[in-house]
Amino acid sequence: MDINQLLILSLILALYIINHNKKINIYENFDGEINKSTCIERILNYGCLDEEKRQKINEDCSMFEIDIETGPVNISCDDRLLFDTLMCNKMITEGACECSYGRKQVNAICSIDPVNISCPPELISKDLAIVDKIKELEQVTKQCKIQNVPDDKIEKLLFPLIKYGIIGFVIIVISGILMKTLKK
Repeated sequence: MDINQLLILSLILALYIINHNKKINIYENFDGEINKSTCIERILNYGCLDEEKRQKINEDCSMFEIDIETGPVNISCDDRLLFDTLMCNKMITEGACECSYGRKQVNAICSIDPVNISCPPELISKDLAIVDKIKELEQVTKQCKIQNVPDDKIEKLLFPLIKYGIIGFVIIVISGILMKTLKK
């Protein structure tokens, strides 16, 4: 055997070993420990959309169980309720509720049975006025403490004011929610 034949043979052998190791050690770009959190992460990274990744996730993760609002379910791409719940929670945590378009998307996709996930109620201008009043009261409280007024007198003066302020805020928020639902 001459040197050229030996180089070609070793190159072919090296390419075979490299390809063989890639197929064994790396699959669907996931190389790590398989546990609940990595399975959920793979689903949240849209692994269920590709058929090969979907099958691999189902094989790796079907033994793990997670609790969702409807009860415990096995982690699998085939469980549509689990997939929808995870995706809706991802949308909300990534800030979908902070703009009107995102709120509409969450309302359209996630507010249906059995997922029933929605954005928290939006503060309207009346609510913001109450929040401003509460902040103003906090400033008054700080000024009272600076003037060396005894704490027990401050509590006696501010407790009813704060209590009724909070009750009023809750009533306004509830009435706002009721008005929105009655308009629909």
